[in-house]
Amino acid sequence: MKYLFLIIGISIGAIANAQNGEELFNASCVACHTIGKGRLVGPDLKDIHNKQDTEWLIGFIRASQTMIKEGDSDAVAIFEEFSKIAMPDNDLSDDQIKSILTYIENTGSGSLENSTAVKTGVKDILSGVSQENIDSGAKLFSGLARLTNNGPACSSCHTLADESTYNSGTLAKELSETYEMMGSTGVSGILKNAPFPVMNQAYQNHAITKEEVVDLTAYLRHVSEQRFYQHPQDIDVAFVGLGSFVFVLIILSTIFLYFGRKKEAVNHKIFSRQS
Repeated sequence: MKYLFLIIGISIGAIANAQNGEELFNASCVACHTIGKGRLVGPDLKDIHNKQDTEWLIGFIRASQTMIKEGDSDAVAIFEEFSKIAMPDNDLSDDQIKSILTYIENTGSGSLENSTAVKTGVKDILSGVSQENIDSGAKLFSGLARLTNNGPACSSCHTLADESTYNSGTLAKELSETYEMMGSTGVSGILKNAPFPVMNQAYQNHAITKEEVVDLTAYLRHVSEQRFYQHPQDIDVAFVGLGSFVFVLIILSTIFLYFGRKKEAVNHKIFSRQS
């Protein structure tokens, strides 16, 4: 039971054009799962039909977060098992979900030996990366370098333990341990096709390029490996102190200018001499 699935990254456009279970699987699941080739972001989906009945699987795939909130014990167990990262709810139809499950069952049993998913190998995208990739990823993360398609910088929503990079986002998850939990396949899969609604919307028309995915993944691996040696500075106190100093300076300047202002009309002294 525990080895169900965690994330099905949903590509809305690809799903809309998909005609069968294999196409739906490749559009929705392949970034995070294999069928009989081991665990990626989520577990291997082989024999998933033997671990839960079809109706439960349909409900979980469509609205896993709802089931978790309602206290479904199996859904909660999956949520806890996989670092409390919930699969986003989606609007797949019953028939679409059933076609995916049928494809998984047939592929796992060897009925589709020549299918795309079975033949697809898993290659580590970080093979051969250098310090240059890490440095580029750091700049992209912090916003010092713009993403090619003008997507928002990661630091606008996320923070992580890196004293050399400015990051202060508090709207989403802290990312220092993300690579350790998800590996290069998981991180890159999310960057390429975000399964989280807000992130998906933010990058919907601003896709991250393949090169940028590699650089950001390399940087997150570096952060994960080096996080114990980092001591990021808390700039909150300095920011408040600087703000207070500027405020006092403005007040003093206003007072000085007010009392040093011209208090009488330009011709007042000329008028007084004539009287």
